[in-house]
Amino acid sequence: MRTPLLSLTVRWVALLSASLAFALPPGAGGDDYIQLTAPQAKEVLHDFRASRLNGDLCFKFEVIHKPRRGEASPAVPGVLWAGWSSEGPRVRVELRPTGGAPSLSFIATKSAQGSRLWLRRGGVTVENPRTDEPLAPGLLLLPSDLALPYTHWEDTRYVKTERSRGRPVHFFLAANPAKAVPASVSFALDRTYGALVQATSLDAAGVARRTLQVEEFSQVDEQWILGACSVRDETSRDIDLLKVTEAAVRRRFEAATFDPATLAQPAPLPTGLKPL
Repeated sequence: MRTPLLSLTVRWVALLSASLAFALPPGAGGDDYIQLTAPQAKEVLHDFRASRLNGDLCFKFEVIHKPRRGEASPAVPGVLWAGWSSEGPRVRVELRPTGGAPSLSFIATKSAQGSRLWLRRGGVTVENPRTDEPLAPGLLLLPSDLALPYTHWEDTRYVKTERSRGRPVHFFLAANPAKAVPASVSFALDRTYGALVQATSLDAAGVARRTLQVEEFSQVDEQWILGACSVRDETSRDIDLLKVTEAAVRRRFEAATFDPATLAQPAPLPTGLKPL
């Protein structure tokens, strides 16, 4: 169904996974809308959850809030580290304004046993906070937009396969086990590469409230990675745009990078970050 070697490098870490997300640029895939059988859907979801990166990666990014009306806000800089443990994918994110310690940082992990999040804000670290608050005042982007916990929610079912933005994608619907907001998330996996390319958060009535969309891809050392993604509030139509500015791939980070006990201090940046 897909090229094994490429598929390892194009998934969200659950990245944003993936990774926020990792995928190859548009261009492959047929024009048919063949629907998956139940066993095929189970295999596609299993392969996506079991996929891993070809080494750890780190990228610097900027988030700009773009209201439907009015001027865009100043860019908010940050850094993301993504890796893998025997339990599953893991991600660390820090917002890094100029000078000083991170204004916010978090570490998220996912496994078959569930998702965990450690968030540090205002000098306090909280595990699995009840409220998914924006990364910074004025932004839409949430920690869950970068940790993607819904890709591993147990109650996930295949919905359909159809074309989205010119590519065939498989749509899955995941129900929130916490019975909280969002009530469910519809996420789309590229049919050819198995990468997460879109996710829409739904309320209890099934109404779309926010949508995460992969916008573009970039190449670093012959590996395709996320170049930009957006988050749109479906009520206000305001948008946050996350743009990757520098990246390093195929690395091996110390275990402490993903240790919640280290969130009080900035994690070391890898050498050789390359501008995109």
